[in-house]
Amino acid sequence: MKPDALTLSLSLALLGGCSTLSDPQAGRAESLAMPADWAVPAETLDLSMLPQDAGLLDLFRQPQLKQLVDETLNNNLDLQHTALRLRQQQLLIAPERAARQPELTGSLTSQRSKEKTISNQQTLALTLNWELDVWGRLADGQAAAQQTAAAQKLDYDAARHSLAARTVQSWLDISLRQQIIKTEQQWLKSSENNRAVILDRYQSGLGNLADLATAKAATARVQASLIERQNHQRVALRQLNLLRGVSNNSEPPEITVTPDITTPPISLPGTVLARRPDLQAAYLRIQAADHSAAKAYKQLLPGFSLQATLSNTGQDLDQLLKGSPLWSLLGQLTAPLFNSGRLKAQADIAQLDAELSYLNYQQTLLDAVNEVDNGLDLEATLAQQEKALAQALQHSQTSLDHYRSLYRDGVGDILNLISAEQTAFEARIQLLQVRQNRLSNRITLGLALGMNI
Repeated sequence: MKPDALTLSLSLALLGGCSTLSDPQAGRAESLAMPADWAVPAETLDLSMLPQDAGLLDLFRQPQLKQLVDETLNNNLDLQHTALRLRQQQLLIAPERAARQPELTGSLTSQRSKEKTISNQQTLALTLNWELDVWGRLADGQAAAQQTAAAQKLDYDAARHSLAARTVQSWLDISLRQQIIKTEQQWLKSSENNRAVILDRYQSGLGNLADLATAKAATARVQASLIERQNHQRVALRQLNLLRGVSNNSEPPEITVTPDITTPPISLPGTVLARRPDLQAAYLRIQAADHSAAKAYKQLLPGFSLQATLSNTGQDLDQLLKGSPLWSLLGQLTAPLFNSGRLKAQADIAQLDAELSYLNYQQTLLDAVNEVDNGLDLEATLAQQEKALAQALQHSQTSLDHYRSLYRDGVGDILNLISAEQTAFEARIQLLQVRQNRLSNRITLGLALGMNI
């Protein structure tokens, strides 16, 4: 039920409109033309040669992550609700399909009456009704239901991909924050060591109480930051468990080595966006709305139906299977003559729904282009930030070692040491945060490019 990939790719740049719409909005579609260099990545991107059908989990080199994602997809309650709604929509196809087929009904009636004497009459009848789909109205109804179900299946796929991406990003957030927490714990330990050194120097007559108070203040600030970050970690763990559909406090696998998440592969714009389930679903909803509008307009046309009846009558039930049954064949032509404009209004509403689905497709397409643009731009920006912060960490660590050596030799100032220490640890934390943002953005970019799980 998915649209042909080539058809969808060509429609990404310019959609001509629906066949039943009087105004195809062709002029508005011209604004959807994509820039010639839209999918050309910046030179700063180190793009891998992943296959075009690679999934989100293929960007990782963390085998234990797949188990976490599978658990989330199996247990997430919102995804289960989406699956049930999909099942409901799929069941709606059956009535539309059945409307195009003959309908056979059986009936058994029993009548007892009295005039002069009491008489019984039993009637057994088989009736065959068949509406001839001369104008294709019933076919349009079936096609609309099928396209809607196919679109909802794509919505379900998109929900699965989005949930997998959120799970991976939450896992990244928790794991990288744990590394930041360890860094702040090291910072706190270093601050406490500074305070102990200052106290020893003071007791030896080489320092003063002001230096000790300064060290205590620095330690308290680090401790406050650590407490806040640990609280955020507990909240993030509960949020991930909510995604996983579990109520326990079990923790996900921790990153022992910072993962190298590959940049998603980039290809031609039409090929990129044609993989997105949300865009495919929007395209199918145009077709479904088009069929619904056609069905509504065909309600204004005459209808043709056939009815065949086979019946037998007797006083007792055992007489119903004896003798020659009666049969009849009825052809019927019906046409709406006067209904106060009800059918015409319903047809106009259906046409407006088709136009709305077309505009929704345009908006989905624009959002898709914008998401990919933002992801590519952010990847380049974060790569530059990560490089600059790595250099900053290297220089600040050199500065810290210098001031620490001076202070231990008794020729340095405590304020310079604390300032250098703060600069070094903050640079390390900022570098971890940028790496976290960059890895998370690559998952977002992969999702924008239509990568599946």
